[in-house]
Amino acid sequence: PSEGTPLSTDGHLCLPLVAAGHALGVLGVLGVPDTAGPFGESRLRVLGATATLLAVSLRNAQLFREVKDNGLRDGLTGCFNRTHALEAIAVELRRAKRSHMPVSLVMFDLDHFKAINDRYGHQGGDAVLAAVGAKMRECLRVPDMKGRYGGEEFVVLLPETNIDGARIVAENLRRQLAAMPIRWREETISITASFGVTLAGPSEIDAEAVIGR
Repeated sequence: PSEGTPLSTDGHLCLPLVAAGHALGVLGVLGVPDTAGPFGESRLRVLGATATLLAVSLRNAQLFREVKDNGLRDGLTGCFNRTHALEAIAVELRRAKRSHMPVSLVMFDLDHFKAINDRYGHQGGDAVLAAVGAKMRECLRVPDMKGRYGGEEFVVLLPETNIDGARIVAENLRRQLAAMPIRWREETISITASFGVTLAGPSEIDAEAVIGR
């Protein structure tokens, strides 16, 4: 339905929430009691204006969230940037301290990345980094925080995961990356990565210390 066009079903009214061509949902209005009369023209105008304002508000909130999310993410890999990754690690360490749940950290860097840039150029290197980010999203759980720590270095925060679980995650991701062919122009780039894992201490809240270890 077009913006502001009401649909009547079983005495109820449904008004589509549309803003700037984006369908955001439907506003449902219960049937009006007999004493209040039907959905007259004036009432429909009021409800239509309400639906329009609600749709605009929802769209603005959606755009704000998208802009904020884009500011937290590395545009090339889709991972969180270093600043937000550090903040997320610190928050999770404090939460784990309160809940007494394990939290592990995985860090890895791509081997011989300078040689990749030298051979394929920086655009080829960018294609590798983008492929790594996509593979991380594919292999890891949604709650696992994926961050680009810098250059070809990445960090993965694993909530409620002990050190054995972290080793399994790291080994699986290591194998997946090594088996991933990356097409660049007429060539295929193969990569490997080196991993480190650690478990945060029960009262540890220093993100830098965990990363350093």
